[in-house]
Amino acid sequence: MMINLLFLQLTAHLVADFLLQSEHWSLQKEKKIISKIHIFHILIVFASSWLFSLQLAFWSAALALTVLHFLTDVIKSLIRVKWNKDWFFIDQFAHIIIITAIVWFYVDSGMNQLPVFITPRIAAIIFAYTLCVKPSNIIIRYIFRYFSVKAPAETEEENGGGLPNAGKLIGITERLLVLTLVLLQQYSVVGFIIAAKSILRFSDAQKTEYVLVGTLLSFGIAILMGVMVSYF
Repeated sequence: MMINLLFLQLTAHLVADFLLQSEHWSLQKEKKIISKIHIFHILIVFASSWLFSLQLAFWSAALALTVLHFLTDVIKSLIRVKWNKDWFFIDQFAHIIIITAIVWFYVDSGMNQLPVFITPRIAAIIFAYTLCVKPSNIIIRYIFRYFSVKAPAETEEENGGGLPNAGKLIGITERLLVLTLVLLQQYSVVGFIIAAKSILRFSDAQKTEYVLVGTLLSFGIAILMGVMVSYF
């Protein structure tokens, strides 16, 4: 079925574009239209796409996907360098269209031979959990940027000596927990967690609003993924 392979390839995209691409690489790609970072990245894209296909015959489709991914990244870098525009969501939408088209052509050719144990539900679960880690942090950050929601200034003393990147870790943990609870149909527990976190208050109203918006987006992504998986 096409949906199995599509979920696996979308997962491969998340791994290559978010999990295995560091912030440093992303920033370097914004400075030049074509750089060695682009080359390193597309090698990861090819390896990830081929690996997650779970079939040797997918190498040609993975190669086509990699070439189109490279061209999309170059166009994005060109727009960033020449016009200082960051079209993150348009870029990601283009990647999704490319992946969907290539998977469709590959499956239509009759070459698709996924292992029988990879059901649509298993493939969807793999995708959902992958999205709920680092990719969701980045998506939420760009949503904040799009709506000009800025993090309140915070010194080390105001943070109470908190751990670096603690907010990101909390976000990942809560999304994984909420997704698991939704898959187990423990909706009342999800409601309890949301209610418990809503009790948090800060002396700074701006900080309270920032955390609230981040929490709603974080929980929303996890719940949406859980509902999606439930259809398979």
